[in-house]
Amino acid sequence: MKCLLLHDPDPRYDNVLSDNNIQITNLPVLQTTVLNLDHSSDNSPAKHDGIIISSKHGAKFLIKNKIDISGKSLAIVGPATAKIVRKYADQFDDVTLVWEDNASLLSQTILSSFPRSHSWIFYCGNKALDILPSILSEHGVRLKQLVVYTVDKRPEFDKDLSLFDVGVFQAVVFFSPSGVDYTGEFLRDKLSDRCVLVAFGKSTAAALSQCFSDMFVIRICEHPTPSGVLDVLMSL
Repeated sequence: MKCLLLHDPDPRYDNVLSDNNIQITNLPVLQTTVLNLDHSSDNSPAKHDGIIISSKHGAKFLIKNKIDISGKSLAIVGPATAKIVRKYADQFDDVTLVWEDNASLLSQTILSSFPRSHSWIFYCGNKALDILPSILSEHGVRLKQLVVYTVDKRPEFDKDLSLFDVGVFQAVVFFSPSGVDYTGEFLRDKLSDRCVLVAFGKSTAAALSQCFSDMFVIRICEHPTPSGVLDVLMSL
């Protein structure tokens, strides 16, 4: 099977998939810039009981700014991001950390595990979806959203993509709704009719459904991990 990963080269994925005779091509879509922000006023984590982080870029902001998380509650989306944050949190006292595979599950964990009176600051990107803020807001949980990184399409992406015959791929893996937004229109008429679109989570699957309608089969990874991607590809 030939598979296109719309993602930066990552040995975790490359090794797992290649070891199972899947021919992969990596094509990064996005470029991310972690911002330098003033931590005064409401931006200060000291004014909140907990911090929500939904990506590795949010974790990078936390670490880059050496934010003191002593006594804080941390709520994290995704195992890879949780691993990064947990390692950073080990140097602080009295830190509570919970994580889930996606924003919807995390919002339910926050509601069931912490007082509704908790105030949270959400380190997010400029393309963040409204899933988690909406659910928490419906239940009266106070949440401050702070954009700590920006996501844009790589300037070289269109040129790089034009070098490939995308019609040869039996599967394309999309890792984020932003990746769908930036590539869907170009790919729509160039993929083989038999190509399967693999979504890295429900939000990405929803973006694929909106972009491609019923043109292609869409499959969702049950877990946002290399083995989760592999499970889907091996089932095709």
